[in-house]
Amino acid sequence: MWPLILFNAVYLLAGSWYFLQTTNLEFVIYVAVIVAILGGVFSTINRTKFPRWMLWLLSFWGLLHVLGGAVRIGDAVLFAYQVYPFLDLGEDLYILKYDQLVHFYLYGLVAVMAYHLLRNVIGVTEHSKLVFFFSVLASVGVSALNEIMEFLIAVSIEQNGVGGYENAMLDFCFNLAGALVAASLYHYLAKR
Repeated sequence: MWPLILFNAVYLLAGSWYFLQTTNLEFVIYVAVIVAILGGVFSTINRTKFPRWMLWLLSFWGLLHVLGGAVRIGDAVLFAYQVYPFLDLGEDLYILKYDQLVHFYLYGLVAVMAYHLLRNVIGVTEHSKLVFFFSVLASVGVSALNEIMEFLIAVSIEQNGVGGYENAMLDFCFNLAGALVAASLYHYLAKR
């Protein structure tokens, strides 16, 4: 676990220092949330039995999130970076952005982690379609908590980059898509 802990400590401390220096309260809160998530997951590892690769993928998400708020491209942060114009209806209605890819990635991973918990910790060995369904549902539920947190940041911190209603709904769409794709892939690989 030490390489994982060291990896997380380095980028979280660097991100915290940077966000405090730039007085970016929004991302100071995000770093605190990442610390709480990683702390919660790592402290339950004896019960959850998450494989190391899942923990590395979760740690990599944390790094992607910190970089999203710290790295600037032009006059915007990486989270606003427009990767490819699949759809451009102005403002928040733009697909595909870095932020959307990070949402897709994280909630795909959350679905896989939920699938792992249902199969390997709780012990649901049959009903694979229900395990798949509840894995996706758990991921979307966790993503709702994230969107609530973003809403609270938007209404309490004047300078924020959360985005509006369209951004929140696109986040939900990418959260669900990531959960469906990753859970499908994991389900297929688990059956083999």
